[in-house]
Amino acid sequence: MRYADTMRLFRRIRNFFKPTMEYAGELYASGHFLKAAKILRKHAGNPNACFTLATMYENGQGVRRNVKAALHLYFLSARLGSPHAMLTLGNYMRQGVYMEKRPEGALAMFEAAAATGMPEAQYKAGLYHLHGHVGKKNPEKAFEYFEKAAEQGYPPAQNRLGLLFAGGRGTIQSDEDAVYWYTKAAEQGHGEAMYNLGCMLSGGRGTKRDNKAALKWFREAAKKYG
Repeated sequence: MRYADTMRLFRRIRNFFKPTMEYAGELYASGHFLKAAKILRKHAGNPNACFTLATMYENGQGVRRNVKAALHLYFLSARLGSPHAMLTLGNYMRQGVYMEKRPEGALAMFEAAAATGMPEAQYKAGLYHLHGHVGKKNPEKAFEYFEKAAEQGYPPAQNRLGLLFAGGRGTIQSDEDAVYWYTKAAEQGHGEAMYNLGCMLSGGRGTKRDNKAALKWFREAAKKYG
């Protein structure tokens, strides 16, 4: 048997014994949507399978595009515990995509996903409480969500945490803590944090005045915004 034939046989055997969901994920990632869809349909009780199949129905990948089926699968995936499905539904409810805007539902989805530890969901739940999109403004609750996401390295939350410390909203005012979180976000390329850090440096707030460093961050921020 030739080497190429041997390798083909090896791959067939390997794929036969490989965990089915892992194989489906590889098929999806490599663009073999039709094959992936056939496998995923057999695992409708798996939250990740439901979520992936939902995106395929939404985008018409390997199946005929069907938004109704996609939404059904997103909701099923969310009920099964997928934070990605919860986040997706939260975004759709917030924006009114495929449905009327449902701010209460969006917040519920964001908070459910946030409870699993997803930083993006924690950040979005924080924004809802900060701005009072549902009920009264609650900067203290917002601070809690932003802090959880910031500690996981999520730049938008780090910048927002800096703003709360700088303004004393939801927490004790602290320029030093504001500089700390602006720096964390700026070093990851967050444009607004770069500008905010530059302002702190140029004004000597929470850190020693350093116009040279401030100018550097202003220039970096300018690159972000063209």
